[in-house]
Amino acid sequence: MLPVVAAVVLRIAVPAYAQNAATSKFDHNPTGFPLTGTHVSVPCASCHINARYKTTPRACFGCHNGMTAPGAASVLSHPVTTNYCEGCHQTTTWRDYRFIDHVQALGPCANCHNNKIAAGKTPNHPITNAACNTCHFNTVTFKGGILPPNTPQAPAATAKTTSTTATPPATATEPPNIRPSKSPGAQTPSSTFSASTKPSHAGLVSGCATCHNGVAAAGKPSNHVIATAPCETCHKSSVTFAGARMNHTGLVANCARCHGGSIASGKPAKHIVTNAPCESCHKSTLTFAGARVDHASLSGACISCHNGVAAEGRPPRHLLTTLPCDTCHRTAFWTPVTYRHTSPAYVNHGFGTSCNSCHAANGQTAAWKFPAFRPNCAGCHVDKYRPMAHVKFERPVKVYYTVAELRDCTGSCHTYADNTQRSIVMRNFSRHRPLGGGW
Repeated sequence: MLPVVAAVVLRIAVPAYAQNAATSKFDHNPTGFPLTGTHVSVPCASCHINARYKTTPRACFGCHNGMTAPGAASVLSHPVTTNYCEGCHQTTTWRDYRFIDHVQALGPCANCHNNKIAAGKTPNHPITNAACNTCHFNTVTFKGGILPPNTPQAPAATAKTTSTTATPPATATEPPNIRPSKSPGAQTPSSTFSASTKPSHAGLVSGCATCHNGVAAAGKPSNHVIATAPCETCHKSSVTFAGARMNHTGLVANCARCHGGSIASGKPAKHIVTNAPCESCHKSTLTFAGARVDHASLSGACISCHNGVAAEGRPPRHLLTTLPCDTCHRTAFWTPVTYRHTSPAYVNHGFGTSCNSCHAANGQTAAWKFPAFRPNCAGCHVDKYRPMAHVKFERPVKVYYTVAELRDCTGSCHTYADNTQRSIVMRNFSRHRPLGGGW
């Protein structure tokens, strides 16, 4: 019965020196990832782990994720953003910003604009607890901010009900800024609204729900997204409700409340089977693409996704085995593998021996080269045995140990004075080691 030796141990080739773009003659530009800035001095092996080139990530976050290389997760003071590092950073230094791409910011403006990370309110700024984007609508300059007007109370309605519209109740309030502040020559508009009367929304930037509450004016329909945010967060037109663009700013959890497939698009049919919240993997509110799977939220077998359809599976040259993926691989990285032999018929040889040295048939069962000597070292290493190096005694004639006598290379091998084997002239204890790196 052949022993079963399940192993996927990749040999890590360590070069004699750390080669980089400055010392290599390889032209990196045709790869679509030119090496500039500090990338010029980064050792090639830092990105091309285990000499892998084909699947090396090109996006900054592929390496700068806090595991392979430092990233946003390594900096406690880094704002909450998407993983599109190159939106702001250049390759010279982290603090050498090309420009601040506010599209990548996921948190409120005040997370950065607090006079510590970035400029915030000036001493003469109006006293307010409102979010910055309530008044400031430009990420290039603070100028042009609109101070929300006060909402005046409307007088009691006196108009009679017509066939097309009803008079608002006495307690209804007038839309914010529906009439200007009184000044010389200013006229107070009538408080009576007919079916043909449409309030002027000029200058209104907030407080829409004061009127658009379903009573004084049309409010949220029954199929509206469940939200407590002000209307103006998404609706930017005072002419029509159509064309609203959902503003996800500040939303960091409970995506499934809307993205369930009815109110808003949800999981497609080929989505990975999981009960984890959407935000566990999807970090951008602009696109579903670019999600990075959080394996900590998954409890199923790796093969349920890594089957070559839903996610990358075994390559054609992978060792043929029935063992689960996580026997050798870890979710943080595929290589190097972490498998260790547990069979008593195999002594771990470390990284000095490649898998295919024994698994020549690319299967998890490795055949003994010399079955007569199994399970000792000679079962594989008979062809490496050199009797001239293993003297048993020298008198009356020189005699050498046979391979059958030294089938366990890690045992003892003494040289005797003569053929009586009573006097030892040289003691050799366990001179050969499986992890010794050579004979």
